[in-house]
Formats: sequence, C-alpha cells, structure tokens
Amino acid sequence: MRDEAVLEIAAQIPKTIEALARTRSLGKGIAEGKLGNEILEAIRSGLADVDSLEPPAPAKAEPPPGAGPLIELLRVLLKQRCEEHQVAQKLLASAEDLEAIAADDEAPVRALSGWRREIFGKDALALKHGRLALTVRRNRISLIELSDGGQQ
Repeated sequence: MRDEAVLEIAAQIPKTIEALARTRSLGKGIAEGKLGNEILEAIRSGLADVDSLEPPAPAKAEPPPGAGPLIELLRVLLKQRCEEHQVAQKLLASAEDLEAIAADDEAPVRALSGWRREIFGKDALALKHGRLALTVRRNRISLIELSDGGQQ
C-alpha cells in the first residue's frame, strides 16, 4: 500500500468495506478483497487499544554538546531503515525526535515506542551506545552489530 492510502485510512478510520472502498488512494478492488477485511480488522484492533492512539508528548530536550555528528548518524540510520521497510521518514521520526534521542535514551518520542521502536528506535539506541555500526557494502548502507559495545 502507498503511504497516501495509509494516511487517508488513518484520517478517515473506515469501519465498513463500503467506507474503506471510498478511500481514493486504495481502490475498490482492494477494499472489497481479502486485504480489505484485514485492514478493517487492523483498524478495529487499533481502536481497541485507545492508549496507542495518544502519542507521547513531544520532548524538546537540548542535545548534549557535540551531539551534531550523532544526530547525523541517526539521520543516516533513519533513511536506511525507511528504505529497507518502505516507510516514509516522517512516519518514523522527525528531526526533533532525533535530537531528543541523542539527548535522552528515554525521550518521550514516537520513534522509541511501538512499531517505530522495532523498525528504528532500538537500532538508534544501539548506534548511540556503540552496539551498532554503519558501513557501506555494494553502495548501500549496512548495519553491523558489535558484541563488545564498540570497545576495541
């Protein structure tokens, strides 16, 4: 599914196949097929967990002195994870989120909770603490887990 379809579904919160079929970027054939029922089930499941609908309040922690290079590495990691998982960057983390993560491992940002943590947040913290390294292989960014926390 395209990001536009996901965003439109999230904004409209359709509860029936007919309502889902009116999603412009989805298409009637998809809405009325097996995927349509799976989408509606995912919506019902998400609505059942009301706490997950309220994102944590954004933190505006000042990054520690000298954190600029770390923030840039986090930005590279974010781009790599978004390409790998075919997710728009703005859905995973903002520039402010990256600054908050650089400043605080427990920053109350969306990137450190739920599915965003699985795709990006865990790796961001591992990179920050020297348990993950970035390298280039065949003109692509690759991740290397370091067992000793980067200590040589």
